[in-house]
Amino acid sequence: MRKPLVLSCVLLLIAPLSAQQTLTLRDAILKAGTDLAPERIKGLQWIKGEDAYSFIKGEQLRGSIGRAADAMIAELSGLNKQLPDSAQLTAWPMVHWKDATHFRIMHNERVYLYDTSTGNLQVETIIGPNASNEDLEEHTGSVAYVVDNNVYLARPGVGKRLNAAMTTDGTDGIVNGKSVHRDEYGITKGIFWSPTGGRFAFYRMDESMVSPYWLEDISSKPSRFDKIRYPMAGQASHEVTIGVHDVVSGSTVFLRTGGPADQYLTNIGWEPDGRHLVVVHLDRATESLNMMRYDASTGEALSSVLTEHDDRWLEPVHPARFLKARPSQFIWHSRRDGWNHLYLYDVKTGLVRQLTTGAWEVNDVIGLDPKESFAIVEGTGVVDPKDPKGALETHLYRVDLLKGGTTRLTSEAGSHHGALSTDGKWLTDTWSSSSVPNRVVLRDARSGTVVKTLVESKDPYAAYTMGTIEWMTIMGERGDMLNARIIKPSRFDPVKKYPVLIYVYNGPHVQLVSNSFLAGASPWMLHAAERGYVVFTVDGHGTPSRGKQFEQVIHRQLDVVEVMDQMHGVEWLKQQPWVDGARIAVHGWSYGGHMTTAMLTRYPGVFAAGVAGGPVMDWSMYEVMYTERYMDTPEENPEGYASTTLPNLAKDLKDDLLIITGGKDDTVLPEHSYTFLKACVAAGVPVDFFNYPGHGHNVRGKDRLHLMQKVLGYFDERLHPANEQLRSQ
Repeated sequence: MRKPLVLSCVLLLIAPLSAQQTLTLRDAILKAGTDLAPERIKGLQWIKGEDAYSFIKGEQLRGSIGRAADAMIAELSGLNKQLPDSAQLTAWPMVHWKDATHFRIMHNERVYLYDTSTGNLQVETIIGPNASNEDLEEHTGSVAYVVDNNVYLARPGVGKRLNAAMTTDGTDGIVNGKSVHRDEYGITKGIFWSPTGGRFAFYRMDESMVSPYWLEDISSKPSRFDKIRYPMAGQASHEVTIGVHDVVSGSTVFLRTGGPADQYLTNIGWEPDGRHLVVVHLDRATESLNMMRYDASTGEALSSVLTEHDDRWLEPVHPARFLKARPSQFIWHSRRDGWNHLYLYDVKTGLVRQLTTGAWEVNDVIGLDPKESFAIVEGTGVVDPKDPKGALETHLYRVDLLKGGTTRLTSEAGSHHGALSTDGKWLTDTWSSSSVPNRVVLRDARSGTVVKTLVESKDPYAAYTMGTIEWMTIMGERGDMLNARIIKPSRFDPVKKYPVLIYVYNGPHVQLVSNSFLAGASPWMLHAAERGYVVFTVDGHGTPSRGKQFEQVIHRQLDVVEVMDQMHGVEWLKQQPWVDGARIAVHGWSYGGHMTTAMLTRYPGVFAAGVAGGPVMDWSMYEVMYTERYMDTPEENPEGYASTTLPNLAKDLKDDLLIITGGKDDTVLPEHSYTFLKACVAAGVPVDFFNYPGHGHNVRGKDRLHLMQKVLGYFDERLHPANEQLRSQ
């Protein structure tokens, strides 16, 4: 490996050294989302039909028009006076604005409509019991939902006759109306209303051919086993179809999608008239996609709208966004030129023009003006391979849909997230940076000028003794500069030698280093620094915001280049006079757990210890949609799978390793950890293990404190035994 090169370094002071309080691990974990979270605006959204926004403050729903001071719209006590005693609200549910004077809430198996002019709350729709996956239609107040894997429809009015089953075949192995393809490719739900509210599409997934997997539940005596369906790489996958229900006629048709049964049907998009919809067909190899247009009343395929191919992988995550002003045109996301950009298409004539270009990524379209002359998008800064700091930031841009051209609206360095008013005149911009905990401003949507500050959060860590965070770039395995972050203790002494804790993920779709509050670090890392560690993180190849070429280096060899990137970070650390090269440890979860184990087994003797949480140990046992995208199938890529199957490397483990799994982990199955443990036993290699019974892929809630006490305690015993006092906090 080449010697790592440091390109730049930015020092970020987290809190004054004169602060008196010590950040305990308990506070860092249990107060991270409350007392130690920056001040935010709860429920901030634009009111339909107005240049007014609403938000929740305490028990009040408040709002403001333009630059005016905010005023109360409704109070929780006023709603509770109109609700039965058995259905009293203790906090505001999500507010759905119907128009400028009416909003809906879903509560107590009902949809309520509130009139802001009269203060009247009335039941609009009654939802059946045991409902899940509820999807509210914004125009009519109808709700499509799921009970026992079947889709039901509740329409406004009173009476059981208005709650009808749209499907009846739901059972073990047949799932209607829920997310499919294990939430991959932008799929987060299973019901999709048409723009007019006259129809809705829904997924039907047949997973009866997928091998069952059993997860132990010890909450009963004797324990029982819960069954899930988990398609592993190379094995039989589920089969998906799409139904379309017509609310008026009561009829349901299924799209005649054809093609292989195990293809992925993704990115469902309705045309403005509600009579047609488009669906992206992605082949199981994830190399070719075909957007097909369908007649919603018959289910017939009408035409192919666009096709794309990539020899490595495609991953469409955004549906076509149709324009009401030009109903045959839509905005499409594609990485065909190496970066995620926007393209304007016509369902009849094809490509109209590319809308955005350059060495930056468009993350999302957040809104269009009423005339649809421009779009507001979120995207990264410009990324230079030699100076990739642009990948650390998110900005708001205005894209001209008629003439072309892109204008950046946010000049302040940081991570910006916006929402456009329905009249297209104003933007709310919620943003943070290394020096700004959280700021919410109102901007002019044309110029980006700030016209009003809604929230200016104080630093929630101002009363604590904190160290510093530094950004830097180091050279990676392929010559690219990699973004990195380092956290040092408050009383850092460059003459001393410090143990280092590397926190790693380095997998697709996860970026750990950013120009946001705390630079993307978790609060427990700040505590670890005060415990006497230097905490280090590198975003290597395969991570997002750097373009397709940077990400696709990992194709067919997950962990190989990524581990080399991390080792460049290790070499940089060892060159620092204040690092004790004999006391470097690694911790990561999920993909990071895989990376932790890979680093210790590929480079034995380099690390003092590692803690691998929820680790993928064998890619052939991971789920099909994710794994085959990046690795192809085990049959197509036997060498790649063999070289990244970590139980094969268990014999090489020389350093202390703690493996942690959740007993009911349905994402990375506990079997991953067990196979590595078995390999260690067979090789006579000592290894440590801990299981959190009943927990899924991560340890949440109050038990997370126990988890992080175990993780840091494991490192203390091996790297930093002087931490007896902090260990108990």
